[in-house]
Amino acid sequence: AIAAARDAPPPPPQPQLPSNSELSSSELIRSERSSTGFKGVYKVSSAATPYCVQVYRKGKTVTLGHYSTAEEGLGRYATAEEAARVYAATPEGIADLAARDAPPPPPQPQLPSNSELSSGELIRSERSRTGFKGVSKVSSSATPYRVLVQRGGTTVTLGYYSTVEEAARVYAATPEGIADLAARDAPPP
Repeated sequence: AIAAARDAPPPPPQPQLPSNSELSSSELIRSERSSTGFKGVYKVSSAATPYCVQVYRKGKTVTLGHYSTAEEGLGRYATAEEAARVYAATPEGIADLAARDAPPPPPQPQLPSNSELSSGELIRSERSRTGFKGVSKVSSSATPYRVLVQRGGTTVTLGYYSTVEEAARVYAATPEGIADLAARDAPPP
C-alpha cells in the first residue's frame, strides 16, 4: 500500500489566486461609506502602520492578522490601498468583486401605478363586504381599509388606506391582482 501511494501521480495543480501585489487598482473594493475609501479597511491608529482589515464571518467581526500587542504590527498596513489589496484577496473580497462585476438583473415588468388603473380594472368580489377582492374594512379610523394577499402560504398585509377604492387600486396593481384581472378578462375555454 505504501508503494502504491508513492507511485500514484501527483494531484493536479490548483488554480492560483492572484497575490495581493498582483491585484490592480480596479480590483480593489471601493466604498463611499468608509472613511478610508475601501471596504473592509479601517484606520485604527496614527502609527507607521495604521490600517487594518476586518471582515464579517459567521456573525462576528474578524480583524485579519491582528494578534496581540506582543506581535504589534502584524495585520497592520502602511497605506489604505495595501490593506484593500489584502481585503480583495479574502473570500469576502472575492465575493464582493464578483457581485460588483456581475451583469445587472433583467428588468422587472412595470406594474401599473395605482392612479393608472380605471375603476373597471378593479377586481370586484361578491364574497367581500367591501365589494373588492383583497380589501377588508378593519376599523373606523382614518385608514380603515386593509389590503391582504397570500404569498407562499403566508398572508401579507400591504397597507391601510382611507378609501375602499384606493385599497382596491393597490390590490389590483399587485402580481396577484394582475393575475386575477387576466383570469377575469380571459376568453372562456
